[in-house]
Amino acid sequence: MDQETTTWVLVALLVLALVGVVVAIVVGRRRSRAAAAAATARVEAAETAHRQELERVSASHDEGVSSLEAQHARERDELEARRRDAEERAEQSQEFATRSMRWDEPSQRAVVDACTELGLDGVLVTNVVFVPVDAPRTRRFVAQVDHVLLLSSAAVVIENKGWKGVVLDGVQPRDVHSSIGTLFGDATFEPPFAVQVSRESPTSFRITSHEGRESPAAQVRRQAQRVSDLVGAETSRTQWFDTAVFYSHPDAEVWAAETDATEAGVTTTIVAGGRQLRSFLERVGDRPRTLAPTRIDELAELFARHGADVRRFGAMAVPEGR
Repeated sequence: MDQETTTWVLVALLVLALVGVVVAIVVGRRRSRAAAAAATARVEAAETAHRQELERVSASHDEGVSSLEAQHARERDELEARRRDAEERAEQSQEFATRSMRWDEPSQRAVVDACTELGLDGVLVTNVVFVPVDAPRTRRFVAQVDHVLLLSSAAVVIENKGWKGVVLDGVQPRDVHSSIGTLFGDATFEPPFAVQVSRESPTSFRITSHEGRESPAAQVRRQAQRVSDLVGAETSRTQWFDTAVFYSHPDAEVWAAETDATEAGVTTTIVAGGRQLRSFLERVGDRPRTLAPTRIDELAELFARHGADVRRFGAMAVPEGR
């Protein structure tokens, strides 16, 4: 090969080498741009995913905050409703206590004195005020019970009636006297009932009838059931309560059957005046013992929490310093 040819071969090789370098550079740049584009895409995808995650977390946080705020508002409203309800019940209880205690003091003294004279041991709670267990929340009301007598032999709910004048409890007017029957004409009352004839002025009388659910016997049985429900709810132990209606006014002339019975056989003792009260308590005190002193204390403390005035007598009297 001559020198010229060699020269051209060298030139050709050099050109090819240069072309290869150029091609390598071009390919490298393309690959770099592709890698950069891929990296940029990955970064953008990561940023998009991060942004979406932030948005999701933010939305979830906002939803959680809203849920907590709504829950807090509900709890606040519920607490406020409970506060108003408690204040309303306290006001009603105070109103009952103020109004009722004045009328129940004479009968309270009569019951405690009779029990003391008979040598009975027990507790008399007066003016128990509470919301019945079965009272609906939409129509809440307060029940007031005049007396609950707690003896070792019995627990008795006593409805006090300070009525004066002539009172007929379960006795038809015609069965009392012909003149009383004439006063009422042909009127016949369906038991249970009570009728009061009282003087309104020197020349006029007023006749008031209390029939069915409004009769004293029906009232005291209803109250005894409410007291029993209250005791069961607060002590987790049921308690049976006997019932009695006490006509305590000294100027009352009461005509009554000794007991009033329901169709279920539950009887209520009708008591008029101090002598009948003493006789009734003596019979109750002669029964077998069913209430332990600890149970009497438990019930007395329960009723005291509901505003009752508690009077102890006999062996159940509170020792000095207790």
